[in-house]
Parts: sequence; structure tokens; C-alpha cells
Amino acid sequence: MTPETSSVGQLDEAVPPQATVADGGDAVTPETDDGTALEAGDGTALEAGDGTAPNAGGEPQESHLLGEISAALRDLADSSQRYHARAEQREGVIDHLRSEVELLRQGERRGLLRPLLTDICRLRNDLLRQAADLPADYDAAKAAELLLSYAESIQLTLESNGVITYAPDDGEPFDPRMHRRVAGEATADPALAGRIAQVRRDGYLDIEAKSPIAPAEVTVFAATKGEQ
Repeated sequence: MTPETSSVGQLDEAVPPQATVADGGDAVTPETDDGTALEAGDGTALEAGDGTAPNAGGEPQESHLLGEISAALRDLADSSQRYHARAEQREGVIDHLRSEVELLRQGERRGLLRPLLTDICRLRNDLLRQAADLPADYDAAKAAELLLSYAESIQLTLESNGVITYAPDDGEPFDPRMHRRVAGEATADPALAGRIAQVRRDGYLDIEAKSPIAPAEVTVFAATKGEQ
């Protein structure tokens, strides 16, 4: 009897403890005599009662993602700053070119108008000299003659710059492109209706453009009421 009892005790020590089932039906991880959980055959720890495994290395992965996001945000901020810097440079270049173009235009206008401006300066000096040298007995006839001489000087200045004076003949058909009607004059002759009665002021014509700078001011015949 003694030998059989000792054999059964040896068998119990050779068999490892098995997992037991708790009252709720969940498997209980077997423990060793020192209270530590047993591992599976492949060296991994057995799952807990809720079926989840420990998340080893989870925090380093989150830190890596946060680092990538931060780096992407820094790159985006740097790109935005470089874009704004280039935009400011472009605006500066555009402003500089605009100012240069304006200076060139001003110089071109002065170059084109220089002959006319020179003649006007000479005319002003002549007028000042004549005003200072007028005699005490200067009458209206002499004043009219002097003014006509200056008008001729201005006419020559205009012609040298491509502008001529023109005046339509009396009886010429009214042309709204070349003439400007400033008054009407009644006539009993239907044939004169719509024709020029009198020239009040000469017109000025651009020779190259063939267009009036200032149309001639005229009065136009108009048929009296009841006339056809």
C-alpha cells in the first residue's frame, strides 16, 4: 500500500497545473507557486480575461506621429513665408517698373511739346516787351494791329506743330464733324436751310489725323415757320 501512495504523489507533481474556470465562465490564467502568470509555449504572455493583449510600444508610435505632424506644419509655415516674401518682391518690382514707365511718358510728352513750348515762351517775352514799350498815345487801331501780329505768330507756331486753322465759306453745308452750331439765323429761302450763315471762330485741324482739334463755330440758316 505504501508504494502505490507514493506513485500517485509523484504523478501529481509531474503534471503542470491547468487553467481553472471561474464561476462566471471566464478562463483563469494559471499561476505558479510564486503568483506569476504562466506564459504560452511561444514565450508570449497569455491574454487577460477580456481578450486584450498589453499595448507594448503604443506611446512611441503616437510620439512618432506627432513629430511628423509638427514637421509638416513647420514646412507649411516656411512655404507660406517664402510665398509672401516672393509676392512682396514682385509688388516692389511692379511698382518700380510703373514709376519708370511714368517717367518715360513724361519725358516723351516734354520731347514732343518742346518746340511748341519754346514758341510760347518766346511769345510771352514779346508780349511783355510790347506792354512795357507802349507809347502814351497808343490808340485802338494800333492795338488791333499788334494783336493781329501776335495771332499770326501763334498761327505759324501751330502750323509748325502739325495744326492748321480753317474756316468754312458762307453758304457751305453744315458738317457737324467739322463745325459747331452756336446760333441760328432765319431765312425765307428754303435752299439756304442747313447752310452756314456766318463763321464766328476759326477751327483747328490736325493735319496728320485729319480730324479737328477744335471745330469752327458757326451760325446756321434755318427756314422760317411755314416755309418748306
